[in-house]
This record gives sequence, C-alpha cells and structure tokens, in this order.
Amino acid sequence: MKHTKNICLFVLILISAFFDAQKTGNSSCNVVIKENFFTENHNINLEKPWKFIIGDDKNWAKSGFDDSKWESTSTEKFEHSKIQKKNPKDIIWFRTAICIDSSAENQPLALEFRSEAAMDIFWDGKLVKRYGTFAKEGEPEYVNPTKPLMISSGNAGTHSIAIRYENSRPSDEQEIFGFEITLSNPNHTVKEMLDDSVTRSFFLEGLAFIFFTLFLIHLLSFLFYRKERSNLYFSMFNFGMSMFLFAWFLSYEAENVESGVRLGLISSVSGLFAAVFLSVMLNNLFGKIGMRFKFLAALSVITLFLMTFSKIGKNVDQQIFIIVVLLVCLEALFLIARAIIKKIPGSGILGFGLLFFFTVLFGSVIYLILSDGVLSVNAGNSFGEMLGFILFIMFIFSLPFTFSAFLAWRSSNDKKNLQLKMEQVETLSSEKQQILETQNEILETQVYERTKEINAEKKKSDDLLLNILPHEVAEELKQKGKTDARHYDLVSVLFTDFVNFTMNSERIGVQEVLDELNVCFTEFDSIMEKYGLEKIKTIGDAYLAVSGLPVSNEQHAKNAVNAGLEILSYIQERKKINPNALDIRIGIHSGPVIAGIVGVKKFAYDIWGDTVNTAARMEQNSSLGKLNVSEATYNLIKDDFTFEYRGKIETKGKGAMDMFFVNSSN
Repeated sequence: MKHTKNICLFVLILISAFFDAQKTGNSSCNVVIKENFFTENHNINLEKPWKFIIGDDKNWAKSGFDDSKWESTSTEKFEHSKIQKKNPKDIIWFRTAICIDSSAENQPLALEFRSEAAMDIFWDGKLVKRYGTFAKEGEPEYVNPTKPLMISSGNAGTHSIAIRYENSRPSDEQEIFGFEITLSNPNHTVKEMLDDSVTRSFFLEGLAFIFFTLFLIHLLSFLFYRKERSNLYFSMFNFGMSMFLFAWFLSYEAENVESGVRLGLISSVSGLFAAVFLSVMLNNLFGKIGMRFKFLAALSVITLFLMTFSKIGKNVDQQIFIIVVLLVCLEALFLIARAIIKKIPGSGILGFGLLFFFTVLFGSVIYLILSDGVLSVNAGNSFGEMLGFILFIMFIFSLPFTFSAFLAWRSSNDKKNLQLKMEQVETLSSEKQQILETQNEILETQVYERTKEINAEKKKSDDLLLNILPHEVAEELKQKGKTDARHYDLVSVLFTDFVNFTMNSERIGVQEVLDELNVCFTEFDSIMEKYGLEKIKTIGDAYLAVSGLPVSNEQHAKNAVNAGLEILSYIQERKKINPNALDIRIGIHSGPVIAGIVGVKKFAYDIWGDTVNTAARMEQNSSLGKLNVSEATYNLIKDDFTFEYRGKIETKGKGAMDMFFVNSSN
C-alpha cells in the first residue's frame, strides 16, 4: 500500500511537471514570453532557430505538426545551401515555437516583418495574415509590410508560428535574402511607428513643400524677367530637391516592393536632376557650358538610362550613381572656388553656403563609412542631439538660402547701378540741354539750309566715288587729287567663273542669263562686304576680288576662303529654286600684288602681278561647286579648314602645282 501511494505521488509529480513545462516553455521554444516582456518594452528579433522544408502542404501549418525532421536555418539571410540552390519558384515553409508564460496569457503581441516576398502567416495553425500574391495565384506581387501584425498570445503554453514563403525573383547573384520578424509589445511598437511616421512626414514632406514653394517663386521671377536665367536654373534645382524628398518619403510608406523601387528610382533621378542644375547655374554665373560640364551631363544621362532600363543596367551598382552625383557636386564646388579666387562679385555669398553644404555632406559620407552605415536618429533632449538637429536644418537650407541671398543681392546691386546711371544721365542731360538750347537757336537758322544742300551734293559725289574706289583710296584721292600705286606683300586673290556661260545664253536666252548674272553678282557684292574683301571688277561672267588690301589684314586668307564657301553655298541654294541657275568654279591664291588707279578718264582701281594670274589658274583647274586653293593659301589656313589634297596638277604657264579643295571649317 505504501509503495502504491509512492507510485501515485510520482505520477502526479510527473503530470505537474509536464503541465508546468507547457505553461513556462520547453527546450524547443524560440522565445519565452513573460510578464516583464510587456513592462520593459522588449523587442525580440526572431532570427533563429527556424525549421524549414521546400515544398507546399497546408498541413505543415498545423499547431501539433511534427517538424523534427526538418532542417534548421536563420531567416534574415538564408545560409543553407538547399535554400540557395532551389528553384526560385518553389515555396518554402518555416516553423518555430514561442512559449507563453502563465503571467503573459492573453496579451496582445506585435509581429513586425521586413521582407520582399509573398508570405502566409499562421499562428497555431490559423492563417492570420497574407502579404502579397503567390505565383501560383497569378502575377506574383511581393510586399514589404509597413504596419505590424497584431495577434493575441493566447493561453499559457507552446504556440507555433508557421510561414509559407515565396520569392521567385532572387538577386543577380541568385541569393535569396529571406526576411526578418520582430516580436514586440504593441504599445511600444505602435508608439515608435507613429513617432517615425510623424518625424518622416514632418521633415521630408515639410522640406519638400518648402523647396517646391521656392521652385514656384523663382520660376515666376524668371517668367516676369526672362533675361535673368539664374532664376530658371535655381527653380529647377528646387524642383529636383522637392521631388527627391517627396519620392523619398513615399518610398518609406510604400508596402508594394515594386512601387518602393520605382519611387526610389524617382528620388535618385530627382536628386541627380537637382545636382545637374546646380552645376548649370554656377556655370552660367561664373563660367561657361564647356566640355567638362557636357561630359558630366552626358555621364548623368547615361547613368539614369541604365538605372531606368533594368534589362540593360541590372548590373549598375548604386555606388556608380553616387559617384556621378559627387562628381557633379565637385564640379560645382570647383566653379565656386575658382570664382572666389578670382574675386568675382557675389561669389563669396554662394561660396559660404556651398562650402558648408559640401563639408557636412562629405563629413556625413565619411561618418557613415566609418560607422558601417549606422546613423542614430532617435530624438532626445541632450545638447548633442539638439546640436545635430540644428546642423541638419542648416545643412538642408544652406543652398537655397545662399542662392536666394545671392539673387537678392544681385537684383539689388543691378537696381543701384541703374539708379546711379540714371542720375548721371539726368545731370548731363540738364547741363547739355541748357547749352544746346542757347546755341541751337542761333546756329540752326543760319546754317541749316546751306548745310543741307552741301551735304546732299557731297553725299552724291562720295557715294559715286566709293562705288568705284575703296574707301581709303577715295579719301586719298579727295585729299591729294591723286593716288599712288602700292605694293602689298601678301594678300589673297579670289577668282570666280560661271561654267558654260555662253552655252547657257544660247539655251535659255541672253536676257535671262544676264538677269541671273546680275542677281548673283549683287549677292557676291554683299558677301565681299561681309568678309571685308575688296571687289576689283567683273570680266564678263568672271568675278575678281581681293582680301587684305588696301588695309592689311592677317586673316586675309581665312576671310577669302569663308567668302568663297558662302558663294558656293549661295549658288547651291539658288539652284534649288531656279532651274536656270549657273554652276560656278572658284579659285584662290595668296601672294604679293600691286594695286592702284589706271588712267585719268573712266578710271578704275585694279591689281596686277603673278598672284592674279595664279588665282585665275586655280579657278580654271577647279571643279563645279568646288573651291580650289593653292599651296600658298593652304599653308596660311591649314589649321582653320579641312581640305582634300588633289596632288600636283599641270597648269598653263606654271607647270605642276599642288592644289587643294576646301571642304569646310573646323
């Protein structure tokens, strides 16, 4: 009897121990939840141990299912080779156990997930939440949950969490990065979530609104006064910053992974857009749009193209994008530093803001590198946190504040200068007006009529003389009554000739050809005046002009070739609208000539010398629609144009000469 009582007592002890184990936990539990979990605001990362199996069976979610034969892994980053080598479209099941102490019965729990997958969450065999859409159900949709999942801890004992998981889009390295689950006190979790959301909303949305307001203000300023392009460039900078901050905020709130990626891309594009227009504005203010800026702009466009089209740029690392942004920012920093060194007015105002901005930016980058990307942003009342907050606000507003201050300074400075000039003009005007009023009344009545007649006659004679002679020669003739022939060491002679002029006269009629010739020679006269050439004469359908006299000009060869190219261009366009237009050949040679007036009746200004004859040979050996130059002319302008070397060509009375066709200017 005594032994029977002992046996019963032993059985009761075993039963009691069994129930205590069910209430307080066992060795298979991942976490034991007790009362202090709620009083001390615990936050537990359920990284491991987890059991897993590859496949799909809804029975694996049941609370009492035996998963002892499943293999173990962690969830934050799958390290098990079977998971990494699986087909991405396969489904994985995970299970773990949580023990609830009797002091924590029926308490609310919060499960926070960080993932980029589709998941079914089971608590004690019951489906409590689905995230995303599985591939078996149609187009897969993967989400990153932004809100915690609330569940009840239930009765004391062991409880199971089962997760049905799918990620059919692994990274380029074919690694599946898994998910994170955090178990926490709902009151503490919700408070942190609300604090983070309010903080992000206040800072990011508030700052985005401020930048967008600056964008509208400066855009309107540009529309009212379009000569001030700095307002346009600065408005585009503010627009890029506002879109950068706003897209950044929305990416935090996006639960759909693809939406978050698109918003992140928009934020990156907007940030680079703002950096480029920062550089554009500084180039406009303190430099020019040169090759350095064009290279960076092209690099930015290529980077954005590769990031946008993932099929092409899937291997483009985010670091490349950051490097491009830093290069654009460094170019802007170089421009402002150079402007400060050159003491360009107003550069000091911009320099202070830019130097502060980049100092904080580069300092933050170095800090993040040294701290492995960890940056504490918890709010507090300490002096260090307050100082960091003030520094952050100064960092964000340093650029818009200094740019606005610079534009305000320049506008004020322009108004002061304009007012000063107006005062000077008014002073001079009043003084001169008094003198003019006194003198004008006396002189005007005495000389007006006589001066008018003399000027009219003088203009007629001057116009007639200038139509025959160069201005300098005409002035010499008026002052001395004669002119002397002069020798010019180096000029360029241009000779043109229309092809088949006689044949065209017989074909379409003499009058029509003469009309066409008059139109062309009139245009040639305008081209000669444009490039500073002196027309000598026309000989039938030939046109002779010279560059570099009577006033010497070191650019005589270049001016002559430019005039010849414009004649060819004019004849080409003329042939498009007139079927009877004439083809032309042009030749140019550079060398010495003698220039002067021939005869005393019906005199004409002319040039002589072998250079003229050689220019005629250049024209005779040219081709239709071509400009042929001699070696002497080529040596003077070989760096200014592109040429086609024709080799040595036999010419009448000159023998073999090197000749070149001019193609275009460099």
